[in-house]
Amino acid sequence: MRLLVGQLDYLNTRPFEPLPGVRRVRGTASEIGRLAAAGEIDAGLLSVADLLRNTSRYSPLAEAGGPFGIACRRKAGSVFLLSRQPPELLRGRIVEITRETSTSVLLLRLWLEHCVGVRGVRFRRGVTRRHDAALLIADQALVEREDPDPDYPWRLDLATCWREWTGLPFVFAVWSARRSLTAAVRSRLAATLATSLDEGLRRIPDLAREHAGPMGNPGAIRAYLSDFTYRFGEPERRGLARFGQLVAEETLDRLEDLTP
Repeated sequence: MRLLVGQLDYLNTRPFEPLPGVRRVRGTASEIGRLAAAGEIDAGLLSVADLLRNTSRYSPLAEAGGPFGIACRRKAGSVFLLSRQPPELLRGRIVEITRETSTSVLLLRLWLEHCVGVRGVRFRRGVTRRHDAALLIADQALVEREDPDPDYPWRLDLATCWREWTGLPFVFAVWSARRSLTAAVRSRLAATLATSLDEGLRRIPDLAREHAGPMGNPGAIRAYLSDFTYRFGEPERRGLARFGQLVAEETLDRLEDLTP
C-alpha cells in the first residue's frame, strides 16, 4: 500500500512537487496538523508547531544533506503582522489570526512577549480586519503584499523579526514521517523528496510564470521562492532547536489560548 502523505497547499511548497509513488492529501497547516494528531497520515510537511505536538509519533525525514522543509534565513515574504499601530502598543488589543496557522501564531506571541515586551494581547481566530491587527500567512499574505491595506500601515515580516531577535533562520515546516515506518521506507521517501526538490528548484522560473497574478509578477514570485531554504543546514537546525526550546519553556497550551 502506498504511503499517505500530507502536503501543505501553498505556493512555497511547490518545489517539492511532484512526489511520485505516494498518495497525497492537500491542506492548510492547521488541517495537515489535525490529520497528524489523529494519526491519519504516514508522513507530511508538518508545521513546526504540529511536529512539536506530535513528536512521539513523527520525526523529521533526512538524507545526507540534512532534513527537508520550509525555512527562511532573511525574510519569509508571506508571514505578516499587519497593525494599525506600532506593535509595542498592542497590549490588551485584539490580533486576528488566520485559521490556517499552526506555527506563525506561536512565533508572533513569543516575539511580542520576549522581544517587544508586550503581554496581554488577545488573539482571535478569523481575519475580519475589524480589529487592531491581523496575522496573515502564505498565499493570502502574498496577495496582501501586492495590494497593501492602507488601514494597516505597519507590516512586519515575522521571519525578519525572528532573525533580528535571535540571529537565526526560522523554520516553518519540516518533512516528517511516522517513527514506526521502517528505515528502508523512510529512506525511500527521503530519496523521493530529494529528487523532487532538485527538479522543483530547477523549475522555479516556470513556477513563477505559472502562478503570476494576484500574488505577484513572475519576477516577484521567483525572488520569493528563491528566498526559502528547503534543505536544512546547521543554521536551520539551531533555529529549529531555539524555537522548540522557547515553546517548551512556555508550553503550547498557554501559548494557544485563542478566542474562537
